[in-house]
Amino acid sequence: MTPTQAFEPPMKSMSPRFIPHDVLVKFKDGVSRERIASILQENRIDTIAEIQQGRLYHARVADDRSVESVIARLSSYQEIEYAEPNYQYETQK
Repeated sequence: MTPTQAFEPPMKSMSPRFIPHDVLVKFKDGVSRERIASILQENRIDTIAEIQQGRLYHARVADDRSVESVIARLSSYQEIEYAEPNYQYETQK
């Protein structure tokens, strides 16, 4: 430990957490609303909010599956640009 490190307060880790059962799903340009609805329904995902003119969806997994498993499944669709957890960050006090 250096002398400077001895006087520095320990830093809180900013480990991101996510809201259980919530995912963000972004669809590629040109995907029809019907296809989006079909993909979400096939995967038992309920829409919470539609963001970015129907391309980005804040959604909730409708059963007990893990967010990670749902994201893996959604990522296999060519129509989906990305799927990720709904991360929640806290500011340091």
